Amino acid sequence: MSHPLVFNHHSLPFSSPEDVDREIVNFLKICLRAKLIGFSFILADESVDGTWFRLELAHGYFWKDWHDQHVNEPQCRDLIRVFRSIATQQPLFTEKDKENDLELFDVHLLNEQSCSALRAAAWNDSPLLSFPTRSPWTASPVTVIVEQLSETGEIVSSIEELCNLHSLEQFEKEKAGLQEKLSKRICSGKELLEQAQQLYPCLRFCGKAEEQLRNWAYPTNFLEQIKEALSVLNTFAEHWAEGRVAGYSHNTLRQLGLRHEVSGESSTVKEKFRQTREFHLPSGEKMLFEDHIKFSQGIRVYFLVNSDENIVFIGYIGKHLPTKSDPK
Repeated sequence: MSHPLVFNHHSLPFSSPEDVDREIVNFLKICLRAKLIGFSFILADESVDGTWFRLELAHGYFWKDWHDQHVNEPQCRDLIRVFRSIATQQPLFTEKDKENDLELFDVHLLNEQSCSALRAAAWNDSPLLSFPTRSPWTASPVTVIVEQLSETGEIVSSIEELCNLHSLEQFEKEKAGLQEKLSKRICSGKELLEQAQQLYPCLRFCGKAEEQLRNWAYPTNFLEQIKEALSVLNTFAEHWAEGRVAGYSHNTLRQLGLRHEVSGESSTVKEKFRQTREFHLPSGEKMLFEDHIKFSQGIRVYFLVNSDENIVFIGYIGKHLPTKSDPK
């Protein structure tokens, strides 16, 4: 499953090479942070050099000039690595897009200027990635007019807003909303597992959870509930690492927005059914997972809070585990 950013080549060029350096650094940092939350590649117009080297940033000043100037500087080593790792896909639109009535879909700014990058961002419901050179690329959202041809042959216009990632500060403001949008696009347990590191960086899937997600056998509405609960667990772990919460409690999860019941196990269950609640950690160690979140129809998520690393292990996602002995 892939999620693109859309490179806004309309935001170039800069007025002078002197304005380029600082913004290239910010641009590359945005690329890295976006990749870490799940944006796997950047859509770019065919007019843009897919290697980025021949992209003209200012009159007569290309990205290669910046690269050659900084490639041997130790403080730029990580940025150069990010630059070389940028995955670009061209053109902005595929044959499949055209088969899906792309020709009946147009986007332009309020001043009537048509921009292919904005059209691609609206079509894919993706954020723009812009250089903050001038208005309207120095703000977010960017207001556009979307025109579509109705079934009756009439042009229907609507005003929409596009997320515009033009600064690190703006990215941080948009980050939570972008993560939520990426999460909603996940429609299977396998996709969730593939995106888990980006969506839930403070969670570790282990025990039976990975296999259960790969072979997800429950309705989509359950998956949505699972994603919401995992998001709360990840938020807890982030807040814990930052010192914003003192430690784990069921009530802390509820305060962070958990809408489902959470509890531990009774001493009787832990004594008689301990083995069914023991799962292997990624290290191979076997531990008791007693805390669990309860969903309808007996679905449970069993987790273990690791106080040494401020992370949460997810060991089981499925039907509730036994609490009574089978009749003889």
